[in-house]
Amino acid sequence: MKETHTQRVPATAKGEATRAHLLRTAAAIFAERGYAATTQSDLIAASGLTKGAFYFYFRSKADLALAVLQEQKGRWLTEVGERVLAEPTASQQLRALVPTMLDLISREPAAWSVTRLTRELSADPALAADVSKVPAEWLAFIADVIQRGQADGDLRAGLKPELVAAVLVGAFDGLKDLTDVLEPGDRGGVAFTERVHTFLALVELALVTPA
Repeated sequence: MKETHTQRVPATAKGEATRAHLLRTAAAIFAERGYAATTQSDLIAASGLTKGAFYFYFRSKADLALAVLQEQKGRWLTEVGERVLAEPTASQQLRALVPTMLDLISREPAAWSVTRLTRELSADPALAADVSKVPAEWLAFIADVIQRGQADGDLRAGLKPELVAAVLVGAFDGLKDLTDVLEPGDRGGVAFTERVHTFLALVELALVTPA
């Protein structure tokens, strides 16, 4: 029988606040240690809740991790989307993507947990289908920017928007992973920022149509 992953929906403001606290706490721990190295006991202890209170909201570490992914995805799509789409053209929206994401990571280090959690959880067949929905929505958002830019003549035509989006997201996430290896603890620091801006310069040369 296939396992389903559900969380209890709080009915009160206090319940919403407690659930939000759990998500923030878990996101920070997952970003620091990763999913596999974090135990359910670690999460309960860090939250300051009793076991009973923890299990009231999330049945397992996997349920909590999926909720963290969904919450972080919503934040990326909302905060990044609003700032990016405020730009008038697709080429300007593309240019705004990286600075906006860097700003979000600098303000919310727990946002770093998304890539790591996605990779670790997707290795579990029971979770893979739910996990795949998170990057899929992000890819669709960026592909839409690319497609509109191509239609308007701002961005280079002849490339599939979905493939361009996958390359852009994969490169950005890969730079995050590389930073974790080369400069542990320097997330969002100088090295990562310089690498990402270099990546953005290459994207500009490859995709943006000269005025």
